[in-house]
Order: sequence, then C-alpha cells, then structure tokens
Amino acid sequence: MMLFIMPPGYAQGYMSPAGVMISHAHAKGGWMFSYNYMDMYMEDNWSGNHPISEEQIWNDYLYAPQSMHMGMHMLMGMHGLSDRISIMMMTEYKSSQMTMLLPPGSSGHHHGDTTSLSVNPNLHKHSTNGFGDTKLWAIYKWMANENSSVVVSAGLSIPTGRINLETTEHAVYEGEQQPYMMQLGSGTLDFMPGVTYLSYAGSFTWSVQALSTIRAFDNVAGYHYGNDLTMNAWAAYQFTSFLSASIRLEGYTSAPISGFDPQIYAVVQPGADPDCYGGERVSTYGGMNFYIHDGWFQNSKLAVEFGLPLYQRVNVIQQVPLFIWNASFTASF
Repeated sequence: MMLFIMPPGYAQGYMSPAGVMISHAHAKGGWMFSYNYMDMYMEDNWSGNHPISEEQIWNDYLYAPQSMHMGMHMLMGMHGLSDRISIMMMTEYKSSQMTMLLPPGSSGHHHGDTTSLSVNPNLHKHSTNGFGDTKLWAIYKWMANENSSVVVSAGLSIPTGRINLETTEHAVYEGEQQPYMMQLGSGTLDFMPGVTYLSYAGSFTWSVQALSTIRAFDNVAGYHYGNDLTMNAWAAYQFTSFLSASIRLEGYTSAPISGFDPQIYAVVQPGADPDCYGGERVSTYGGMNFYIHDGWFQNSKLAVEFGLPLYQRVNVIQQVPLFIWNASFTASF
C-alpha cells in the first residue's frame, strides 16, 4: 500500500525524479503544476571520446572555448481530460554564459563592450537569456492495472525562442551572431513522440522510458538541429511518508546540425560550426523527493537530483558536461 493518500492519477508517478518530465497520465479532472530548474556546467573540450588541447582547437578555429554554464527555468501544467487522456504544456526561460580564449599573442581586438579587457584581452565572454520554445503534449494511458501503466506521449515543439541573437559582448566583428547553442530556440516545428512504462508496488517504483525529438524542417535561417533520442531507466524507494530517494540512468544520442546559418561563421569557434553538434552520452543521477501533506502546499513535492556523465562521445569538437543538477516543485489537485 501507499504510505499516504495522493490525488487520483498522481500517486502512480509521484516518486519520479526531478529530471523526468513525463511519468504518468492524470485521472479525469486532475491538475498538476510544476516549476523545474536544470543547471549544466561544461568545461573540457573533447574530440570524439577524449579531451583535446586548446592548441589543437586553434589550428581550425579562432577561439578555444573555456567554459559554458546553462540554466533553464521551466513552467509546466498538466490536466486530465479523461481517465486515459491528459494534455501538458511547458514554457521555458534560458540563461547561458560562455567564456572563450584567443591564442597567446593575438591582438584581442573586437567590437562592443571592452570593460574587462584590461584583465585578459584574449579572454572573451558571451551571454544570452530569454524565453525559449513552447512545448505541448497529449498523453494517452495505453495500459494500466493495479501495479503498472504504459503511457504514450505525442508532443509538439513550437518555435517561440529567438534564433537571431547577436553578440553584444566582445564581438569579433560588427553584427556577429551568437553560436547555435547560445540561441534561445530551434526555429523549427519539432515532433516529440515517447513511451513510458511505470511499475509501482508499495514503497518501490521503477520506470523505463524512450523520448525522441524529430526535426523534419529547416528554419528560416536554413538549418535544423539533428534528431535525438533519450532513454531513461530509474528506480525509487519511499523511506517515510515525506521522503523518497531515486537513482537514474540516462542515455542520449543526437545527430549533428543539418544545414547552416550564413550569419554564423564556423571558423570563429567550434560552437559556430554545425558539424560540432550531436554525439552520445550516458549519465547517472541520484535524487531525493520531499513530500508536503498539510497547509497551502499539501499534495506537493520538492525534488532535487544531481548527475554525472559516465560516457561521452561528441562529433568533431565540443565541450562536455562536468555535472548536471535538476530541481522541481510539483503541486497536484
């Protein structure tokens, strides 16, 4: 038995980790609202599955990336239209900062803000922030019984995030455009199919999941991101009525960018090169969920999760994550 009563349709997925977006469908009339935050820090430059030096990068690019930090705020709402069909919507706000280095002896000349050049004229910093793409899902409970469920999700990513942000800090040339990963959206209408199996028995829950993004169209700039696939397997155990812990294994694979934006010059840095995108990564996560049963936030949970990469292989040259952490607050009615 469950250790406490949750709203209908919520108990099936209430032990899901902070980094898992889809775990269940709601019962008819049920509502769920959540705030999620994802934070990723990247530092080392890799080629294939091994690190490379800055000198090797400077052979082909003007800048060698030093670090990148990305934070994403996500607001999500879900509603059960029937006992089998739920709808979900998510909007996101992104913030990214990147530091790059010119080779020793470079002039360090550039346009725009120059306030920090007295410290290191060859060290350049870029940042962007703003709302990203809007995502919509229909979630169908295909199979369900006392101890398990299978849900199929069909999502659509609507290109509401900008893809033409210019560099305002330490620009190399007038009108320089930010590299692809620093833009706020994909610029394309993308399809997001998925399937999730969830099994729950008293204090123990486990799940396997496959989620994909299919990008079939070029955006107005003339490119689209590669298709990707994410596989999740997680298990959670509830210790008390207010605490559970989870472990998660995530596999991710993505193709490189197809096409290119003529306003982004590939020789500036690897992030401006469409070939330097995609690859494979396997990561492991550990998380905790804290449950609130009384007061204004009853039937809510606070979840945190920290992840480290186990295996990474990138296309051409890319920075790789050192760590990722997720946090979320979820309320159901």
